[in-house]
Amino acid sequence: MSNLKSFLPKSSMHLLISSVLAVLLSLVSSVAFLKIYANGKQVYHDIIAGNIVWSDQFKSLDYSIIYFFILCFCLFLIPLIYFVNKKNIAEIQMNPAGLFVSKNLLVCFFLLFYAVSFYFFSGNSSFIYISILMFITYFVVECKKTDTTDKEQVFTSIIVSLTFTYFAIITLLFVFSFVNPNSSYKLAQFFPEVMTLLVWMIQVVIYFYKEHVLTTLTKTLMYLSQLILPFITLVLVFGVYQTGSKIELHRNNDTLAIMASIAVILFIYTFLLILKHRKSEGSNSNVWDYIFWPSLIPLTIIMLYSTPVYSGFVSDDFHLGEIFMPLQQMLNYGLKLNVDIMSIQGIMGPMYSLINDYVFNGNLSSINYTFVAFPIIMGVLVVLLIKKLYGSKWAFLFIIFSLPILYESGMNRTYLIVPYVLILFHKKTLSNPVKWVILYFWMSLIHCLYNPSMGAALTVAFLPLFGVMLYRTIKLKLWSKVFLKHKLLFCALLVIQLCILAMLLPTLLGTIQFILDNGSANTLAYGISLFSESQTSPEWFPKPFSYDKLNRLLWEAIRIGGWLFTLLLFVGLMIFNVKKAVSFNKENQTYLMILYCIVSIVFLILITGYSLGRLDSGSMHRSGSITFICFSFLIPALYVFFLKNKFNGVVHHIYLIIFAILLGSVATFGQQQAFRITEKLVQPMVVPENAIFVNGAKQGLPDVGEGFIAKERWQEMLDFKTVLSKMLKTGETYADLTNRTLFYEITNKKVPTFYSADYLAANKEIQEKMIKNLDKEAPPLVFIGPAIRHDGGPASIRAYRLYKWFLERDYVYYQYNSLQFLVSKQRMLETKAYDGTADAGEEQLRAVFHQKDLQSLPVAWGRNFKEMKDRFQSLPDDYMPLSGFNEIIKEADGSIVTNGNDPYVSFKFDSSMQGKDADFLLIDLNIIGSQEPFQGQLFWNSSNRKSEKYDEDHSFLFNVVSGQLLIPLGSDPDWLKNSHNELRFDIGDKAKVKVKINSINLVKLVN
Repeated sequence: MSNLKSFLPKSSMHLLISSVLAVLLSLVSSVAFLKIYANGKQVYHDIIAGNIVWSDQFKSLDYSIIYFFILCFCLFLIPLIYFVNKKNIAEIQMNPAGLFVSKNLLVCFFLLFYAVSFYFFSGNSSFIYISILMFITYFVVECKKTDTTDKEQVFTSIIVSLTFTYFAIITLLFVFSFVNPNSSYKLAQFFPEVMTLLVWMIQVVIYFYKEHVLTTLTKTLMYLSQLILPFITLVLVFGVYQTGSKIELHRNNDTLAIMASIAVILFIYTFLLILKHRKSEGSNSNVWDYIFWPSLIPLTIIMLYSTPVYSGFVSDDFHLGEIFMPLQQMLNYGLKLNVDIMSIQGIMGPMYSLINDYVFNGNLSSINYTFVAFPIIMGVLVVLLIKKLYGSKWAFLFIIFSLPILYESGMNRTYLIVPYVLILFHKKTLSNPVKWVILYFWMSLIHCLYNPSMGAALTVAFLPLFGVMLYRTIKLKLWSKVFLKHKLLFCALLVIQLCILAMLLPTLLGTIQFILDNGSANTLAYGISLFSESQTSPEWFPKPFSYDKLNRLLWEAIRIGGWLFTLLLFVGLMIFNVKKAVSFNKENQTYLMILYCIVSIVFLILITGYSLGRLDSGSMHRSGSITFICFSFLIPALYVFFLKNKFNGVVHHIYLIIFAILLGSVATFGQQQAFRITEKLVQPMVVPENAIFVNGAKQGLPDVGEGFIAKERWQEMLDFKTVLSKMLKTGETYADLTNRTLFYEITNKKVPTFYSADYLAANKEIQEKMIKNLDKEAPPLVFIGPAIRHDGGPASIRAYRLYKWFLERDYVYYQYNSLQFLVSKQRMLETKAYDGTADAGEEQLRAVFHQKDLQSLPVAWGRNFKEMKDRFQSLPDDYMPLSGFNEIIKEADGSIVTNGNDPYVSFKFDSSMQGKDADFLLIDLNIIGSQEPFQGQLFWNSSNRKSEKYDEDHSFLFNVVSGQLLIPLGSDPDWLKNSHNELRFDIGDKAKVKVKINSINLVKLVN
C-alpha cells in the first residue's frame, strides 16, 4: 500500500503541478506524433464519397492525435506525481484577494462569466447591464457595517428578487405588445432596464435607511413577479409577421387557447402557493424559499425562446424531411420505425412531429414554431426535475447559466443527457439499487432510441456503476425482498415491462443494425477533417491575434479543448479521490466521486467519434456541443453532487476562474439570443419580399397548411403535385434521388426505399437494403432534380449502386418546368407525356448525374483497391493496346515523357464494350522524378455520339499521383447506357512530365 501511495498525489498542489507538466509533455509528444504521421493515408473498404474522399484527407489522424494526447497524459501523469511528491511543496496561502474570492464565490463567478460573455458577444445585451447592477450591489452591501451573514443574505435577496422583477417587467412589456402588435418597439430598447434600475435604487435606499422593510419588499417583489410571469407563455402563440412596414397577424386560435389556459393555470397555482407559503412562513425564510415551481416554467421560456424565422420552409428539404417524415410514414402507412422506415434522427423526429400536430397547426406551416417550442418543452421538464431533486436554488441557477447553452435548438441530440445523469446520480436513486437498475435499463433504452450515438456512449459509460448496483441487489437479495413484499405489483410491473419491451424490440434491433450498417463509414462519408485547409474560425469570432493560426488555435482551444480539458480534469480528480480512499477517507461520497469520474471519462472517450466526426468549418457543432455539455453540466453537476461548501484552497480557485471563463465563452457560442431577452420576445417575424401567403389545402396540398413561403418554393411544390397527379395512379409512390425528403411529407407519399435519401446510402449495406425494397415493386417515377447534394456529390457517385439500378431499368428522362424525373417508359406511353421517349433527355441526364471534376476521389479509391478488390470483377477481354498518342516521347524503359501542352495517349478495345459491363477504370502508373501535382483527364467515345470523337463534356478530370487510380466511368449516364471502343488519357498540360503506365484495365462493380 505504501508503494501505491507514492504514486498518488500528496496534495492538490502536487496534483496540479504534475498535471500541468503532463499536459506540456503530452503536447510536445503529440506535435512529434503529428509530424511523423501527418502524411498518412486514409483506408477505405468501399466506394464511399464525401468531403474526406474528395480531398483525400487522413481523417483517422484526427482521432489518433487526440487519443495519443490522452494516452500520453495518462502515461506521464503517474510518474510525474511520483517525482513531484519527492519535492516539498507547501500549499499556497490565501492572500487578501484569495480570501475575497473564497468568501464571494458566486459574485466572482458572475463577474468572470459575464466579462468573458461580453467580450465574445457581438451586439447589445440588456441582460449584461443587469449583471453589472449585481456587482455594484455587492459593493454597496459591503459598505454598510453589519453582520457578514446578513450581508450575504441581503445580497442574494436583492439580486434574485431583482432578476425576477426584471423578467416580470419584460413579461408586462410583451403582454402589451401581444395586445398591441402595431406598437413601436423603441420602448423595448430601454424600458426594462430603466424600470429595473428604479427598483434597484429603491432596494438600496431601503437597505440603508429602513433595513427591516427590505424583507417585506423582497417578498412583495417575488410574489408579484411570479404572478405576472405565467403570461409569458402567450409568446408561444406566435403569428406576428412584418411585411415591409406592415404588421400582419396569423395566430392559431387553438394554440392561443392552449397557451392562455396554461398561463391561467400557472397563475392560479402560483397564487395558491403564495397563500400557502404566507401561512406557513417561518422567521428564517430566505429568498430561495420564495421561488415557486410554476414560475420556473416562464423563466425557462424566456431564456430559451428565440424569434422564429418567417417560415419553416427556410430550412432545406433534407433536414426538415428527416425530422418530420418518419411519424407521417408510421401513422399513414403503418410502417415500423427503424424496421420499415429508418429515422436517422431516432425518436427525436417523431417527437417534433407530435408537438407540431397537437400544439400547433398540425401541418408544415408551423414547423418554424415547433423548432422554437421543442427546446422549451424539454428544458421545462429538466428544470422541474432539478427543482424536484435539488431545490429551487439549483433550478434557478441552472436556468440562468446552463439552460441557454444545453437546450438551444442546435443541441437537440444531447437533451436527454442531463436528466439521465441527474436521476442516476441522485442520492435517493443510489440508495435503492433495485430502482436504480430498472431506471438505468429503461432510460438507456429510451436514450439509445432518441439518439443512438449519445445513448450508446452514455449507456456503456454507466456500466461500471450498473455492475456495482446489480452486485448489491444480488448480494443483499433485494429482488426477492421486493417480490415478497409486493408480489402482485411486482408481477404486474414485470408483465407490463416485458410487453413494452416486446413492442420496442424490433425498433431497438433496427437501431442496432443502423449503427452496424453505418459503422466506420459514417465518419468517412460525413466527416470533415480537423486539418483541412478549409477549417477556420468564424467571422464573428474575436481575433485578438494578428496571426490567423493563433486565432484558429484559440477557436479550437474552446471547441475541442473544452471537452478535452474536462476529460483530463476528471482523470486528475479520479486519482486524487483514489488517494483519499486508500489514505483516510472511506466515505461513500469518495467512492461515488471516483465512479462519477470514471463514467465521465468513458463517456467522453466513447463520444470522441461523434465529437470529431464532422467538424464543420466555423461551427461549434459537433465537437463544440460536447464542450457545452462538459462546462454547462458535467462539471457543475460534480459540484452539486460532491463538492458543496468544499471550495477552499488555491487549486479550487484556479479551477473556478478557468471554469467561469470557459463557460462564459461557450455561452455566447450556444444561443446568442439568450442574451437579447427583450428584443427576441417582442420582435415580429420579418417576411422577405419574395414570400407569399398561401393556403395549401385550397390548392391540393393540405400538409403544407397556411403560411408564408418563397414564391419559387411554392411554385415548385405545385409543379411537383401536378407531375405526381399525372404520372402516378392511386396507391403508387415515387423514389427520390434528390435528398429532398420533405416532398414525401408534402405529398403524403410512402417512402419505398427504407432510407429516404440517397445521401444516407453511403455504403454497400445501406444501398442494398434500399435496392431490395425496390426489387419488390419498382416505382414508376423517380425524382432526380433539382437536388440537394451536400458534400457527397451527385447520387451517381454517393450512392452508385442505387443510381445504377435505376439507369439499368426501363426509365426515361422527363422534365416539367424546373423539376427533373425518371419515368418508366410504359408510364410515359400511358400518359402520352411526349413522343419519342426512347432517346429523349440523355444530355439532361448527364447534366443531373455527371460530375466532371472528381478531384482526389480516384486517388483515394485507387490506393485502396486491394482492400476493395472483392467488390470488383475483372473482365475476361480487358486488354487495351495503345492506339495513338500526341506530344508524347516514348522511353526505352516503357515510360513516356510529355512534349507539349496537350499530351495524351489513347487505348482501343478489342471489341465494343457495353458501359454497364465495365463501369470502372483502374489505372496503375508511376510518376518518375520530382513533379508538381497535376490533373489528368479521361475522354471516351460512345457509339451513339454523332458529334466529334472526344469532347470536354464527356470526360473526367482528376488529380494524378503515383499508384492506382479508380475512376467511376459509370457515374456518367452516357458511359453506362452506351457502348464504347476507345479511351483517351490526357496527362496534364505541361511538358517534360515523365510517367510510366503499368496497366490500364476496365473492371465491374459486382457487390
